[in-house]
Amino acid sequence: MRKVMLALLGCYAIVFGFFVPTASSAQETPTLPWMSLPGSVADIAINGDGQAYAVGLDHAVWRWDLVEGRWRPMSGKMKRIAAAEGNRPWAVSEDGAVFRYNGLWWEERADNVVDVAADTNGNVYIVKGDGSLFKWYDLRSEWRPIPGKAVRISVDYDAILWAVAPNGQVQAFDGKNWQLWNGRARDIAAAGRGQVIVATPEGDIRRLSDEQKGWVKIAGITDVATLAAAPDGGIWAVQSGGRLYTNKALSTADEEAAKQKAKAISAPSIGAQGISSEVPAAAVAVSVPITAPSIMPSNTAAKDTSPTVDRGGVIDPATITTKDPITFFDTNKTADQIAIGKDGSIFALDENGNVLRWSNRRRDFESFPGSLVRIAVDPEGLPWGISNLGRVFFNTGVKWEQVRDATASNIAIGSDGTVVIADASGTLFMFDENSKRFKRIQGAAIDVAVSPEGGVWGINADGFVLRCETSPCKVLPQKATDISIGPDGRVWVVSDQKRLRRLQEDGSTFDMVATLGQELRDVASGPNGLPWFVSTNGKVFASSYFERDESEDRLIAARSSGDTVGTGASESPVSDSPSAITFSKNMRFDTLDNGDLASGETWLEAGNDELIYAYGIQDRNFSTYDERRRKFVFKSTTLGSNSNQIDGFVADSAGAIWADVDSSGQSSNLQGLYRDFDGALRKYDDPCDTIEDLGIAPDDTLYIVCSFASGNNKLYRKPANSTTFRQIQSTVSIEKVAVGRAQDIWVIDFDGEVRQWDGRDFVKRPLTGQRARAISVGADGSIYIRINDDLAKWNSANQSFDKINNIEVDYLAVDQTGRPWISEGVDPVIKRAR
Repeated sequence: MRKVMLALLGCYAIVFGFFVPTASSAQETPTLPWMSLPGSVADIAINGDGQAYAVGLDHAVWRWDLVEGRWRPMSGKMKRIAAAEGNRPWAVSEDGAVFRYNGLWWEERADNVVDVAADTNGNVYIVKGDGSLFKWYDLRSEWRPIPGKAVRISVDYDAILWAVAPNGQVQAFDGKNWQLWNGRARDIAAAGRGQVIVATPEGDIRRLSDEQKGWVKIAGITDVATLAAAPDGGIWAVQSGGRLYTNKALSTADEEAAKQKAKAISAPSIGAQGISSEVPAAAVAVSVPITAPSIMPSNTAAKDTSPTVDRGGVIDPATITTKDPITFFDTNKTADQIAIGKDGSIFALDENGNVLRWSNRRRDFESFPGSLVRIAVDPEGLPWGISNLGRVFFNTGVKWEQVRDATASNIAIGSDGTVVIADASGTLFMFDENSKRFKRIQGAAIDVAVSPEGGVWGINADGFVLRCETSPCKVLPQKATDISIGPDGRVWVVSDQKRLRRLQEDGSTFDMVATLGQELRDVASGPNGLPWFVSTNGKVFASSYFERDESEDRLIAARSSGDTVGTGASESPVSDSPSAITFSKNMRFDTLDNGDLASGETWLEAGNDELIYAYGIQDRNFSTYDERRRKFVFKSTTLGSNSNQIDGFVADSAGAIWADVDSSGQSSNLQGLYRDFDGALRKYDDPCDTIEDLGIAPDDTLYIVCSFASGNNKLYRKPANSTTFRQIQSTVSIEKVAVGRAQDIWVIDFDGEVRQWDGRDFVKRPLTGQRARAISVGADGSIYIRINDDLAKWNSANQSFDKINNIEVDYLAVDQTGRPWISEGVDPVIKRAR
């Protein structure tokens, strides 16, 4: 679509508003009858998955429930809304702050915003009050400016940004250049091919038409103020008075299904002052142009006779689920884990982690180079895996290669080639083929599986099966210790009772499959829905041999050079049982050159500019670690002098140092909160009697812990583009603070207990309590604490801190990649994790 659209930009005179229309643009396109939905709204949004959101006239936020066919209330008060990936909309509040919904509450991301646009691929843009445009970069949790000015924006399915300029002109941005359009608009909505629509200043709707080579008027409605484009081609339009209309109803079959479903429920409609009045769900269902999905998961076979058909119309034999009963036989071989690819390739790990490959000809496992603790097989029959240091590797058919900057505790590959890992904290990442890197995705799990369509399934820390095709993940009523999905879409699990279970057609319950009286440790599903499993005593059982060409297998093994040791960050799982997950208790550290550091205790902080800062408590000078010179070098600052006592500091993305300064010398008059940027000082007003601690989020939001003469320390925050501190209401008296991505706030309370913000208050982590003397959170979400003189890392899989045995720490910081840096002693000794 991108090439077609941009080609059209320069080829056609596209005219509307006060311009003289061309012959094509003067035509009106036939449309389905417009149907009024009850009530009134201020704004509407629909994403590419058909998920709709509305903002009522009272600014209340509502989400359309695709399954139950009704509106559901959400928290918050907003004036503009944009549907994004999963249930993660973005919205602009009445006072101009833009928020992102994290599945539980709204998180502020910027202020002075007039509009926001997002898509299901993570592209998010905002328009500031002065018309300037910014794009969200989730990895750094920051906004970056892009050229151009706008008042309204929308993102289409090809990631092209469409905008209405301050003068009303329509424009499109492909990531490099803007292309202007003739005519004027008051609002714009972009979806798929042929679904770029605008509301003109006169209140008409016009749609970009490839067939008619320009804009065509959509008949049957006037006085349109804002609008949204649905993925099924329908339009939702809001008139200036707030009336909501749609021009596309459900199909006859879907409408009848919706009516049947609606008999048991009722849905709130959009009332005169927001979505409030109750109307029969059937009345809403026949008007809303979004088809409710089947209860059957999209990645499971609805029937045994429903194979997958590729784009060329050829049925893939591996996706045809067998109609025969599943029976198992003992292969008389042993293994610790097993994995099966779409082509029928079977790989395993023995009890020592050595890689094995199954030979149908020999009916035995043959040795394959490499040593791993987790293994998966891609559609071409090549193995991927995780080493005992948590590093991720893949075999190219010629050698083992490491995926840089990735550590994981579990891995899975779908038959479409989608690779997903879960790290030690349970965070999920998906492999991006273009960048050869893993990128974070929604959801959290300690064990993962991938459907043929790339949908993510898993097992959570409580042992329940998760389906993460929507956000938040859906928890199914089944506990499990292992999960696997074959090319046919069947979902298999090893239950917490060590039995084999298979997902039934209702998409939520699992039936029992006989396994010759064996208790199971691991399961893997192959072509045609035929699984293999490993028993608790290590025996391998098969339900079928998958015939395949094995002539190249030994050649691939013989020429697979390289190893599975690798370099960089490390962290290794030793068990994947949800009730007994533990991780490596040792980490490898490099001792660094102190360079310009003076003797004495040394604080460390990870700056948002990706530098590590050191502050000598005795000489009161700052240094930064120079990666090129491999040592700490002196940093010239105004704050760094013997007359200034620094009681705490952080560094923002510009490299400016924010510090709490206490006057302790005869020549110093400095006291309070200062920002030192290349020697230029600025004092900031803070609400504290005394600042106890500082923290900074990756987006440069500043946090300070204030103490007062009346007692009970309080936490305040100041966004990067503001000078005002606002209190975070809490019942907890706070001593120290550290902040990670998405404003993930961790504190140590006045009693020394570690706590995390849950949206309402600070709760203990773990719930049983953990005392600590220091805490640091990396930009990647890694959380480390100091327990006495020991280092420990938060493990969300088992909801506890894992102690690192081989290091002592006085001060610590966690860098952008999640590596801890520590200083110890008065010499001092500075170390960095590998």
